[in-house]
Amino acid sequence: MSLLNLVLQSAEANDPLHKTISCFAINQIASATPPRPHAFSLWSPVAKPAAPDQQGPVCDYTSWPGLTDRSFSGRHLRPAAQSEIDALPSNASCDPAAGQLGPVTALFQRTQMQTGRSSVLFSYFAQWFTDSFLRTSSTDRRKNTSNHEIDLCQIYGLTEDTTRVLRSMQGGKLSSQIVEGEEYPDTLFEPVPGDGLRPKARYASLPYVASGQIDTILKQQRVPAERKARLYATGLERGNSSIGYAAMSTLFLREHNRLCEGLSAAHPDWDDERLFQTARLINIAMLLRIVIEDYINHIAGHKLFVFDNSYAERQNWYRTNWMAVEFDLLYRWHGLVPDTVDVGGKKYEPSEFQSNNALLEQLGVAALLDGASNEAAGKIGLFNTPHFLLWAECQSVKMGRDFRLQGFNAYRERFSLPRLTDWDQLTSDALVKDSLKSLYRDIDQLELVVGLLAEQARDGALFGSLMTTMVAVDAFTQALTNPLLSTHVYNADTLTDYGLAQIDATPSLQALAARNLKPGQQARISFDR
Repeated sequence: MSLLNLVLQSAEANDPLHKTISCFAINQIASATPPRPHAFSLWSPVAKPAAPDQQGPVCDYTSWPGLTDRSFSGRHLRPAAQSEIDALPSNASCDPAAGQLGPVTALFQRTQMQTGRSSVLFSYFAQWFTDSFLRTSSTDRRKNTSNHEIDLCQIYGLTEDTTRVLRSMQGGKLSSQIVEGEEYPDTLFEPVPGDGLRPKARYASLPYVASGQIDTILKQQRVPAERKARLYATGLERGNSSIGYAAMSTLFLREHNRLCEGLSAAHPDWDDERLFQTARLINIAMLLRIVIEDYINHIAGHKLFVFDNSYAERQNWYRTNWMAVEFDLLYRWHGLVPDTVDVGGKKYEPSEFQSNNALLEQLGVAALLDGASNEAAGKIGLFNTPHFLLWAECQSVKMGRDFRLQGFNAYRERFSLPRLTDWDQLTSDALVKDSLKSLYRDIDQLELVVGLLAEQARDGALFGSLMTTMVAVDAFTQALTNPLLSTHVYNADTLTDYGLAQIDATPSLQALAARNLKPGQQARISFDR
């Protein structure tokens, strides 16, 4: 047993000691790189070219819009020289649909799935969680369409106009439906006699409906009519992308509506608006605690971190949130996606989970999450991306080059890690080393997107030291700076005594799920398989 595990074991029996260790560790991690604001973003005075496969240029100097316009993604390091990007190994032939991968994209291709210690549930949660703030614009990939906050926009939407559309306007609750005795989000579409399906009139003003974006998504995914009929009205356009995603939103919708009932009982004089707004805050705070104590601890491989907002405001890294392009690119954990998923003894292909809420309702949330918790996800790393996601890897490499990200070693240095001087320091995997040596001149040329997945995981972590550090830095400095967690806000006046008690009782997704399953149902809910 490692010294860290011994210390943590003794600390778990001593709550103040555990909090002290957690605060120290978080501050060490969050201080590994200069705090925001960063000197550069993806802003440029030059508009994006009309051609869809071309990106807009990025700016080589610091500017006022680059420091203030948060419609553009931020960046941790200034752009590399174009000559460095031009010297990278060619990947121009990348077209997975045509069977042409390009030599760099070929580094990601799965031949036989490698598994790690994560469950499939971890992959569901990771996709659902990051979709709320890593929202690269489909029309200009320099931009981020999020609020740069952990705000549960998956069920509440990105604006108050959207939120009001999704509310029932009764008892503070979100709109929902009951199917086989279980609560789910309301359906988005309704049948039109002799004319198929159309969005319900009450949802016509949802941004992704009004813009026609939902029709484009369904066409691209070739969603059949029988699946379209069961799609939910959600806060985001990708809210129905998989039944794992829909199950996560369903859990938090149920929790919101449950909280409204508890608040109403404790405060019978409150109107719909106050019930809604307070339940929303409690729900977001619960998510923040789950992220730190369940999700991040799983990534770290130790029960190290504790939900504690009492010290964050006094730290140098307590700054306004701004999602960075590097954070977006490092979070593309496509290797987690398994070849098949087993639920109740039956194997399902990934395509069967896509926009198929009828299957979610047939299986039930408990069975789906229990099955996902007991099945291994793929390992995050090279040579483990399923074929249907290789196009996304190709685009990730392209984004890194279009926006002139500096190399892997430059980012190690930026995050207070020593530069690597030899491939053996990166990994002991002979296939990975030999493949990288054949493409890159030396380890200083290794690009960030590839290096993050190539670096070997150690000390129980899910991935290498740079990815672990970068994930932790951005997670802590963007979760603990949430305005809800300010010491002037996070109190009984805001959240009520009832709400604080509910948050205290929710250290994990298991705790939240247990009170939101159908009576009599039980499920193991875990990010560890």
